[in-house]
Amino acid sequence: MLFAGAVAAALLLPAAEGHEEAPLSVRIVEPHLRGPGRLGADVIVDGVQPDRPVSVEWTVVIGAQTIYRSPHPLIARRVPATIDLPAGRVRAGDVSVAEFTPVPLLDDDLLVSVEITARQAGATATARRSIVVRLPTVIVPGYLNEIDTAADPRVVSELERRGYSAEGASPDVFWFPYQSRRLSLREAAVALAAYVRTAVLPAAYAARINVVGYSLGGLMARWNIAFEPGWERLVNRLFLIGVPSEGAVAAYAYAWYPLGGLARTPAARELLPTFPFWRPDARVPWSVPPDGQNATLTELNRHPLPASVRAYAMYGHQAGGTMSGITGYFPNPRFSYGPGDGIVLVASALGLAVNGGGGVPGLADRLTAAVDLGPQRHFTLLAAAISKVGDILTARTTVRVARRRGGPAPQACWSNLREVPLGLSLCGAF
Repeated sequence: MLFAGAVAAALLLPAAEGHEEAPLSVRIVEPHLRGPGRLGADVIVDGVQPDRPVSVEWTVVIGAQTIYRSPHPLIARRVPATIDLPAGRVRAGDVSVAEFTPVPLLDDDLLVSVEITARQAGATATARRSIVVRLPTVIVPGYLNEIDTAADPRVVSELERRGYSAEGASPDVFWFPYQSRRLSLREAAVALAAYVRTAVLPAAYAARINVVGYSLGGLMARWNIAFEPGWERLVNRLFLIGVPSEGAVAAYAYAWYPLGGLARTPAARELLPTFPFWRPDARVPWSVPPDGQNATLTELNRHPLPASVRAYAMYGHQAGGTMSGITGYFPNPRFSYGPGDGIVLVASALGLAVNGGGGVPGLADRLTAAVDLGPQRHFTLLAAAISKVGDILTARTTVRVARRRGGPAPQACWSNLREVPLGLSLCGAF
């Protein structure tokens, strides 16, 4: 998490004899979160000439609030500064120097910008920084994630490169491991809800979260939005990466083979297609075989995504396609193929009709965006998607502070579009 300090200070020390005096300067260093809703940094003023008065002034913009402190004398060269959002207070060391209306738990990312100016005689120095206090983002991996319960470093580091943190006093990236071979979809979703309640929200200053759901993990998030009290208001952005919202033919086909034990677990059986995918021969329409019913996923798909959730579906495709149907009987059926990542059809990921089925109207028509990740296999999708996820999460809060005394408030550099298109070049933060 990035942070820029709030209060400038300087220690009046004489310049060393025989050395040219350094120019007046202000620095904001060691930004960090000191706890949920508590933003801190050290502010340093250098180059102060002895025996001449020095003053500092500063402006902090917290969302729609602007806090201005008129020029006041310096008391120390280096001061740890804290902006306490829940208390509505700015502190320099142990001293409260300004107050503002306390900020409630965040329901979206919060921009905080700071400008500090020091003046001595005719010299002026200014430091500016901006920060974004971000909603926590929970990454929910897919089936068989317990083979390696550690977070994928490629995924986490891509978000950390954009200012997120998986460690520290108030992390905002969380990786949820779970026992996918033991739990049903419903049970895994209950475990996810408990994790958010006991581990995520207490560590963050937020009333909402973002969820990155990969494969089965995306179904768990959708389940909680549909059935867990409060989740329809809890989730801000939902990323569905390679999620089989209409199931996957592979979940049915693999269970027929001797080594298909991983396709016979409770969660795997709940990934059976909800669209027609079998026929005895090519002369008859597609249907659902008697042993291929999926009541759990069918029930989930009756619940549309609420309008308050901004949902993004990301999918891949590979050469050779993905199983879309089975003609004939095991052990020697014929398989049909369609566009997909080798496990999940593109249509299933987007909630579109397959083989004459009805699709998922409450998903397909409520997506904020659908993102084609290109020629990717199912097992590479999360790593391939995370840069796009990071683009969407951070694009609307990347800003440049542009304020001078008496000038305009800091201006954002994003377009006023409903969502910033992927690949849009934005100005960088100070």
